[in-house]
Amino acid sequence: MSVTSYLQASRLIVIGAKSPVDCRRKALERLNKELSRGNYDTALSLVKQLKGKHGCLSAFGSAKLLPKKLPVLDKLDSLIDSVSRSIESVSAESNSVRIFKVDETKTSPEEDWFAVVQHESGHFLVGYLLGVLPRRYEIPNLEAIKQNVSSVTGRVEFVGFEFLKEVGAANQFMKDDLDLSISQGKISSKTLNNFSCVILGGMVTEHILFGYSEGFYSDVVKLNSVLQWLGFTEIEMKAHIRWAASNSVSLLHSNTEARVSLAEAMAKAKTIGACIEAIESAISRHQI
Repeated sequence: MSVTSYLQASRLIVIGAKSPVDCRRKALERLNKELSRGNYDTALSLVKQLKGKHGCLSAFGSAKLLPKKLPVLDKLDSLIDSVSRSIESVSAESNSVRIFKVDETKTSPEEDWFAVVQHESGHFLVGYLLGVLPRRYEIPNLEAIKQNVSSVTGRVEFVGFEFLKEVGAANQFMKDDLDLSISQGKISSKTLNNFSCVILGGMVTEHILFGYSEGFYSDVVKLNSVLQWLGFTEIEMKAHIRWAASNSVSLLHSNTEARVSLAEAMAKAKTIGACIEAIESAISRHQI
């Protein structure tokens, strides 16, 4: 084959080939369809198959958790301390459960809405990096906030956290003064570790962006409920929560660009697939 013929053939191959980005986007379109149909197990299997395949979803499940022994993160210690104090204050007043409290004397509706978006992006990103697939999310409407809605809430739901329904049932047992021993549960340490880091992702994001977190958070109350359901002692709970907070701080601090891109996508109510694309693209750019 002549040099000219070789170059022409190579050009045809390049033109005909799909880039990793094209492959990823097509796969994410299929993912959206499976999620919209409620086929969560199928969606998770698809994502796992695409992990690392042709560079499609290299960031999914790429994060490594810190050792269980209390980690030393040096420059992030003050941030971890700040988050831990917020968690302790919520735990001390767990009867007051609120995700975000709208206070017109302090912030504007736009600022409240912005805070919710950032909070939920923290949950989403930590989960994705740990290999926990977000299946749906909700961001409140700015117009609702402007109409003086007293409580502003958002949420991200994940595949694999269905055990929370059992925790809710256990909480009802406690409220009804029934025997808690019949409602105590068990989950794998991996699921617990992932859940703990994900549930704190929102609060950690607020601390990173604003230096504090507003109001009382149902996230912390929910984490405490899970640990109590599993039979953790108060000392064990405190150590585990600080460890989880350390992981969330480390992941979000190291992936700022990805979280910003993700928050922009979530603010526009884009699909789960588009949100994943935002994460993967940002991390790919950072690695170049």
